[in-house]
Amino acid sequence: MDVLRRKAYDAIARWKSEKTAQALLVMGARQVGKTTIIREFGRAHYRQVAEVNFFQNRVAVETVNAALDAQDLLLRISALSRTDLSVEDTLIFLDEVQELSDALTAVKFLMEQTTCDVILSGSLLGLDSFPARSLPVGYLQTIEMFPLDFEEFCWARSVPAPVLDSARTAFAERVPVPDYIHEQLIDEFYKYLLVGGMPDAVRAFVESGSLVQPRNAQRAIVGLYEYDIVKYVEDKTEARQIEMVYEAIPAQLNAENKRFKYTRLGKNLRFANLETAFDWLKSAGIALPVPRVTDPVFPLGLSAETASFKLYSSDVGLLTSQLMGSVELDILNHRSFINFGSIFENVAAQELRAHGFGLFYYNTRTVGEVDFVLQNSRGEVLLCEIKSGKDYRRHSALNNLLGTENYRFNQALVFYDGNIEQRGKVLYAPIYAIGFLSPSASMAEIAA
Repeated sequence: MDVLRRKAYDAIARWKSEKTAQALLVMGARQVGKTTIIREFGRAHYRQVAEVNFFQNRVAVETVNAALDAQDLLLRISALSRTDLSVEDTLIFLDEVQELSDALTAVKFLMEQTTCDVILSGSLLGLDSFPARSLPVGYLQTIEMFPLDFEEFCWARSVPAPVLDSARTAFAERVPVPDYIHEQLIDEFYKYLLVGGMPDAVRAFVESGSLVQPRNAQRAIVGLYEYDIVKYVEDKTEARQIEMVYEAIPAQLNAENKRFKYTRLGKNLRFANLETAFDWLKSAGIALPVPRVTDPVFPLGLSAETASFKLYSSDVGLLTSQLMGSVELDILNHRSFINFGSIFENVAAQELRAHGFGLFYYNTRTVGEVDFVLQNSRGEVLLCEIKSGKDYRRHSALNNLLGTENYRFNQALVFYDGNIEQRGKVLYAPIYAIGFLSPSASMAEIAA
């Protein structure tokens, strides 16, 4: 099939049209499609691309690390890529730059010397070994890629644009989505729960129509993540702890209380024992921690408790591929079973993160738990519940917060597999509509 359509492509295009003398760093977990999308962009927008991939290429790593100055670095990149960098309209693409000992210095060298555009990409770039945020703003812009969100999955599945446009308009106007469109999108969404958004899995599903090939791709990706843990974590005890936490995500989410409990991994374990493991998985982009807040007011981070959180998989397809039993048939037949809500919550976390929201949940003994508490770029807070099954109107904690005078919440959202319905202050919306939320929109626009 053709290259998957990705929103990151448009983000790279904006960088090219708006940049001055800045390189672009494309960050993201392994296998989310960074290399493919940059190559596609390079072919479409440049006369030639000088690509150097540093993953498992010791010669390339040693050659670039040994550069004495900017001119020497350009010569080495030219030799490695077999490309004449003096040719006008050339893109320099340095892939898997986490392998370099000092990629930041290389960026400075390049941007001071060359007239070529420069794009870097890599995984594990949130780790201390690659302090990308310390680079002066004048040298580098960054974007982060994620697995395909549901809309991108629909593009891959050739869902017509008017179908998604109709649902988005209905959500904005608070009217039911036409039944035939709602049924089509719900059916695609349940498939998305199984396939997820990793490009190899999506491509395999689109081409085969079977779950066998996507599951093979997902198992390979999980194996690659576990290989990365061993490769990049020198301390063997620490590596085992990271692997143990990662492998525990499905079981932890399947528990009645989805908050991550350290004692399920070991009787005497505490947050302090595993803090490095959680940070590593978050920084690698393969797990999504959602900390608890005890005060749902802006800024949410002030009441966030880093030691109390839920831990979701970065991709719902990887999660469902690790679950046992009849999960595939249950999902394909749209059946609601005892732990189905954890899968809905995971896909909601994945969508919200991909659309730029920071992730928090609310819980106190007196009020109860609300699945997600969101804040937008304007300093406003929105309450969101994720429901599966027929009890979607049962949300006592949400009702308690809506009824608390001090907070003055005028609206809350409940996402489930039904259609749009307004009841008092609560808007019930299809689970696929969570992708229509934007952190740049006002709460009046989101929950009018």
